[in-house]
Amino acid sequence: MKSFSFINSIPGTGIEFLLRTVLVTFVMLGLTRSVTLAQVEVTSLDGQTVVGELVSLDAKQLVLNAGDAVKVVALDRVMNITWQDHKPVNTTEEAGIQNLLLIDGSHLIGRNAITDGLNVTFESASLGAMTVPLKNVKSLRFKTLNATTREQWNTLIQKPYSDDRLVIQKGEVLDFLAGVVTQYDTEKVQFLYDGNEIPVRLAKVFGIIHPADMMPNQTATCSLKTTSGESLFVNQVSVSEGQMMVRTGPGEQVVLPLESIAQLDFSLGRIVYLSDMAPEGTEYTPFFDTVWEFQRDRTVDGSPLQIGKKKYSKGLWVHSKTTLTYRLAGEFSRLQATLGIDAAVAMAGHGNVDVVISADDEVLFTQNISARDSAIPLDLSLTGKRFLKITVDFGKGLDIGDHLDIADARLIK
Repeated sequence: MKSFSFINSIPGTGIEFLLRTVLVTFVMLGLTRSVTLAQVEVTSLDGQTVVGELVSLDAKQLVLNAGDAVKVVALDRVMNITWQDHKPVNTTEEAGIQNLLLIDGSHLIGRNAITDGLNVTFESASLGAMTVPLKNVKSLRFKTLNATTREQWNTLIQKPYSDDRLVIQKGEVLDFLAGVVTQYDTEKVQFLYDGNEIPVRLAKVFGIIHPADMMPNQTATCSLKTTSGESLFVNQVSVSEGQMMVRTGPGEQVVLPLESIAQLDFSLGRIVYLSDMAPEGTEYTPFFDTVWEFQRDRTVDGSPLQIGKKKYSKGLWVHSKTTLTYRLAGEFSRLQATLGIDAAVAMAGHGNVDVVISADDEVLFTQNISARDSAIPLDLSLTGKRFLKITVDFGKGLDIGDHLDIADARLIK
C-alpha cells in the first residue's frame, strides 16, 4: 500500500529537477500576488495532517504553500481537505429556503425551484443557478424539519413509489396525495390528481417526493461540502487562481468561489466503519447472569457513544467479555479508532477492561483501559490481513461498568 507523502518539490533529476522547482515557485509567487490563497488542512487516509495555502488541485495531486516550502501531495491518499477559515452559514431558517435532494445523494439548499416537467432550475445558496434533469431529483422540500416531521419525512422518502407524492402537513403529521406533478414555480404546483389537474398554492405544500430510485454516484471522486450546509457528489474537481471547477454526475460543469467551500471529502468507498459490517463471529461470556450484547453506533440504552465530553455518531459499544471477529480478506490497510470507557459509567468511576486486538493471530494492540483514562487513539496496520479479532476482557472490578466505546472504528482501504 502506497504511503501518504509530502514532497517538497516536483519530482525530477538534475537540471529538470531545478527547472521544475523554479517553475512551481514562480507560479506560486505569481498566484500569491494576484489572489489570496486559501488556508487548508489536508488529512491523509493514515491520519497525517499538513496545513498550508492551497495553490492548485487536479486529478493527481494538490500543491500547498506551507511556509517556505512547496508541498506536492498525491491525491490518492488524501481523505479530506478542510478550509479552516470558512465558517458555516445557517440559511435553513430563512424564509423561502428550499431543500433539493438528488438521486445520487447530493443535497442542495436554495430558492426559487421551477420545473417544466423536464428540468428543474434551482438557485443554490453556494453554487448559484443550476439546471438539473427532473429524472435526477428525488425530492423538493419547502418547509423546515423538526424532531417529529424529520422522522416522517425520511420514512416517506425511503418508500418505493410509482408516482409523485404531494406532501401536506396537518399539525405534526405529514400526509400526502398520490398523483403526478406536471410543473411548479415560485407560487404554485400543478398536480394531476384523479384525472384532474389542480393548482396548489406553494404555501400549502410541505414537499414533493418523486418516484425516482436513489442511485449513488459510483464514479464520484469526492463529496463537496459548502459553508451553507450543501453537499454535492462530483466526478471531477480542480482548483486554480482562487476558483474551483467541478463536474457533476450528469456532466454539468460548475465554477465555484473558494470562499463558499467548507470541505472536500475523498474518502468515498475507501473507508468502511466496523459498525456498518456484520461480524464473522461473536463470542460473549457473561460474568453473572446478565447478558450485554454489543451495540452499533449507540450504547445499550440507545444513547450516543461518548468518551469524556466528546460524542460520536459511529462506533461500537462492547461489554466484557466479548470477542468480535471480522473478515478483512486482505482489502484494508489500517484500523483507526478511539477507545475509552463510555462516559455514562466513567463519570461514576466504573469500568475496567483488558483490550486485545489481533489480526491473523498477530497481536497488534493490548492494554488495560479504565474509567480514569483519557481517550486512546488507535491506528494499526492491517495490510494483507485476512481476519481482525477484538477482545474486550474482564479487568479489575468484576464486570461493573465494563462498557467500552470503540468510537469512530473504521477500516481504511
